[in-house]
Amino acid sequence: MSPVAQIVIVGIGTYLLRLSFVALAGRIGEIPPRINTVLSMIPPAVLAAITANAIFYADDGFRGVDEWHLTIVVVALISWRTKSVALCLFIGMPVLWTLAALG
Repeated sequence: MSPVAQIVIVGIGTYLLRLSFVALAGRIGEIPPRINTVLSMIPPAVLAAITANAIFYADDGFRGVDEWHLTIVVVALISWRTKSVALCLFIGMPVLWTLAALG
């Protein structure tokens, strides 16, 4: 099967899966609070898994301590003290670029 056909089939499947939730939304009624609580935990868990994978693993295995980890420490401290995403970005990126330039 060609890659284009695979992409089209997966796209159609994804669309139908999303459409099924829209179609079922009116029939289910109220979502129980326990399920709603579990569903609210999924996005942070997925984000944490993606982030941890990027922080600790590189292409060839476990990543050693490098400029990324030092930048993460700086950004975590800024985030903890200010709780500002914009400030984390505006300070974190120059810190990363500087540390990468220094080698």
